[in-house]
Amino acid sequence: MDDRKYRKVFRDLPVLQTDRLYLRKISPEDLFDMYEYASEDEVSRYLLWSPHLNIAETRGHIEFLQKQYRKGQATDWGVALKASNKLIGTCGFANVDLHNNKAEIGYVLSHRHRGKGYMREAVRRVLALGFGELGLNRIEARILEGNTRSERLAESVGMRLEGTLKQALLIKGKYKTFSYYAITAEDYYEGQATE
Repeated sequence: MDDRKYRKVFRDLPVLQTDRLYLRKISPEDLFDMYEYASEDEVSRYLLWSPHLNIAETRGHIEFLQKQYRKGQATDWGVALKASNKLIGTCGFANVDLHNNKAEIGYVLSHRHRGKGYMREAVRRVLALGFGELGLNRIEARILEGNTRSERLAESVGMRLEGTLKQALLIKGKYKTFSYYAITAEDYYEGQATE
């Protein structure tokens, strides 16, 4: 990926749209919406972070995201309902490897909004930006063992299981196993042609 493409997209994070969602910068006004889902045990069960203990922790995370936006670094879009602009989760790039032309995608969704296809819409839109505007060759997802919802989501957008790393990460005091899912640009565009 060309460094210029990367800077162009992330120096002023664009608002992305799907039929029902806005993917946009997270702002201080999203504080209570983010705390609502980030404080739930169920939401962070398969993530690297623990539930937010108080509103100050959520405020600190939003301030961190604001700094990332100002630096033009790849980070999360807020996933908001078009009907109300309510923030219900995040979706974005956890890591971008310019040299190898690949990125890791991550996503989080309020448990109150699961089962409605919202995150599938968001992930598809971020994949389209990754392969289209950024010209990535590969997008990966690391999914912790037991997170079957996330595995089904990855498969539904064309990602394939490539392997499992046993007890590869120390998370919340325990060694966790995770699986690698990925999709290449070639597979992505072949899938688009058959839809």
